[in-house]
Amino acid sequence: MSVGPFGNNNAVKGDLVITKKQTVINIILSIAVMLFASLYLITDSLLAKAAASVCFVSVGIINFISVKTKLKEHKAFSLLILCGLIMAMSGDVAINYSFIAGAVLFAVGHILFFAAQYKLCRREDRSLFRDIVCGICLFAVNMAILFFAPLQLRSAATIIICTIYAAIISLMTGKAISNFIASRTPVFRLMLPGTVLFMLSDILLVLYVFMGKIEAIHCISITLYYISEIIIADSYIALAKETAK
Repeated sequence: MSVGPFGNNNAVKGDLVITKKQTVINIILSIAVMLFASLYLITDSLLAKAAASVCFVSVGIINFISVKTKLKEHKAFSLLILCGLIMAMSGDVAINYSFIAGAVLFAVGHILFFAAQYKLCRREDRSLFRDIVCGICLFAVNMAILFFAPLQLRSAATIIICTIYAAIISLMTGKAISNFIASRTPVFRLMLPGTVLFMLSDILLVLYVFMGKIEAIHCISITLYYISEIIIADSYIALAKETAK
């Protein structure tokens, strides 16, 4: 039997068991993320948006604390994911004042998520060729949208930044696909939809910002984004369960 930060865990052999209290807090915070996100979409309140971001970071922190003793061998993954969530939260705030500043912070977060996935992938499962192929395929899709969609890109600098950002998010999502192909472990099965939804959210955000303020696109983008962050924040639990086996 182990004791977590939220009470005693009822141990089950071969599996990680988190306390009911921790699970309830996790669920409440996840619901709060979506409620604040909805409030932001309805009222356009930046405070509501910031609150949603604080909540998904809180999910990550709680999960990190709850299972950190189980993930001593994966400390780098744990810290990289947490830092990535914090950078995403920072990007949420910054992008409301500067698209470029927000894009930079999000890009740093994507790099951290990529690094986390790389550290977690076993040496025998690593394949630079597979990573590159997956990344290039996604990058081609992103560039096709960037150059063939009727976007109103205001400057060459914006085009360059969007291109670099597309390369980084393609690298992150491509790594998730590559890892999933190599080893369909619980954490890789979770990181795949998390990163894919993140990329889809960003694609929709670019369409919203540079193709016209179409609210339906904005609503879908925001919804996918916060779902993706909750999924990524829960990757700790998936990895801990996998490690406990």
